[in-house]
Amino acid sequence: MRVSVVIPTLDEADRIGALVTGLRADGFEEVIVADGASADETKSRAAAAGARVVDAPRGRGKQLQCGSLAASGDTLFFLHADSAPPPGARALIASTLAQPGVAAGCFRLAFDRRHPLLAFYALMSRVNHGLFTYGDQGLFLSRATFDGIGGYSDMPLFEDVEILGRARRAGRIVKRGEPITTSARRFLRAGIARQELKSIGLLALFRLGVSPHRLARWYRAEKAFRE
Repeated sequence: MRVSVVIPTLDEADRIGALVTGLRADGFEEVIVADGASADETKSRAAAAGARVVDAPRGRGKQLQCGSLAASGDTLFFLHADSAPPPGARALIASTLAQPGVAAGCFRLAFDRRHPLLAFYALMSRVNHGLFTYGDQGLFLSRATFDGIGGYSDMPLFEDVEILGRARRAGRIVKRGEPITTSARRFLRAGIARQELKSIGLLALFRLGVSPHRLARWYRAEKAFRE
C-alpha cells in the first residue's frame, strides 16, 4: 500500500512545513499540496519540507480533486492544512482499509483550544453518522473506491458531505477513535456559538436541497457584512 496525503492550501505558510515534516516522519510515502494561489510562502515551505506542490483552481473541492489527480498512491488521505493526524496515522489507515467491507474511514475531532462548546462539538464528532462527519476529520479511502464513486464534486460548500454520502453507498465507513487535532481558529474568529449555529443552519438547508452555490453566496455576503 502506498498512501498519498492530499492537502488543499491557501496562505498556510505558518503551519504547512511542520505538517508535511510530521507526515513524512510518520511514514506517508507522498504528500501532495494542492495550492489555490497562496500569497505567502506556503508553496516554498511545503516543497522544502518534502511535499510535491501543484497549482489548483481556488476552492477546496477543486483543490482536493486536482491533488488527487497528481497523487500516485493506491490509497488517498485527504487532510486539511490546519489539522494534524494522530501519531501512527499511516498504520491506522492501512489497518482500517484492510477490514472486510470498508469503503473509507476517518478520525474523530479534537481542538487545539479548550472551551466547553468546542469540547461538545468534538464529542459529537465521535458519532459515525453523516450529520457528524466532515472533511476536517480526514477522509481516507482506496484510489479504486475514490475513482469508483467519482471523486470530489466541484462544489463551493459541502463537498465533504457530498462525497461521504457517496462513499457510504459504496461500503462501510469506519470512524477511528483516535483524534485529528484541528485548529479552532474559524470558531474563534467568528465566535464559537455563532460558527456552530451557522454551520448547522447551512447544513440543514443543504440537506433540504438548497444549492451549495446559493449557500456559498449567502455565506460570503454574511462574512463581508461582519467584516
